[in-house]
Amino acid sequence: MTNPGITASKSLFELALDSLPDGVVLIDADRRVIYSNPALIRHWRVPEDIAATRDESRMLGYACQQLVDPDAFLREVDEVTPTDDAVEDELLLKDGRILMRRSVPFRENGVFAGRLWVFSDVTEARSARIDPLCGIPNRRAYTTDFPAFAEGADDGRIRSVGIFDVDNFKAYNDIYGHAAGDLVLRQIGALLRQRLGGDDDLAFRIGGEEFLVACRVAREGDALAFFEAIRASIAGLGLRHEGNAPHGTVTISMGVGTFRTPRGAGELFAQVDAAMYRAKREGRNRIEKAADAA
Repeated sequence: MTNPGITASKSLFELALDSLPDGVVLIDADRRVIYSNPALIRHWRVPEDIAATRDESRMLGYACQQLVDPDAFLREVDEVTPTDDAVEDELLLKDGRILMRRSVPFRENGVFAGRLWVFSDVTEARSARIDPLCGIPNRRAYTTDFPAFAEGADDGRIRSVGIFDVDNFKAYNDIYGHAAGDLVLRQIGALLRQRLGGDDDLAFRIGGEEFLVACRVAREGDALAFFEAIRASIAGLGLRHEGNAPHGTVTISMGVGTFRTPRGAGELFAQVDAAMYRAKREGRNRIEKAADAA
């Protein structure tokens, strides 16, 4: 690639990169910025004087000021830069934007020569899949992600699905108002985001007060403990609910199913959902198991 700092003209390839909506930056083996396109400057809102220096450390420093987790960002850059690894992840910015980060290395005569980084603004696409009230994936995301979880190949681990809803939630809204009901759902969403930190954990708001949670674990007992912790944590919020006798606070009822081999998403959902309604009939604020699948 022609270095735009050396020649006044640009190659056709550089002109093409300049027109991309994705931010692109090319770093050489000494971590010098060889090329960056206008979209990169826009995505990261880099001041012109910093961009003009082509100083990777200054550009990274400015980028880090905008990130929710700058340490993780820098750690990934440092660890992956000299390797042959490809990278794809997402970065959360303090202003609420989400950038997808992708990177590939390139070699010259078998020697590491540099790395290409590409940044795409996926905020709008991700927002379309996130429930704005609870801050977790919505039913649209569920329709694609849950079948992949349920029907994927057996990897030797136990898969488990829990479906729950808030007990007597209509009565809660009638007594305390819909604004208070929304606050309950926000707190449940925050709790789920806190507890579901693993890459194999999923959570969706699939209805008004109905949620689906899924995980992969080594043993069935681990799954039951995982879901019991969610139930207990929601009850432990201690949110008053006079319409939920005999408990008197906000609680949930949950059905849980565990399986190892692939299952049809629709059949699995129906079995776990039935277990949830059995939990309600048995007194609420409890978990009932669905029929297990080998």
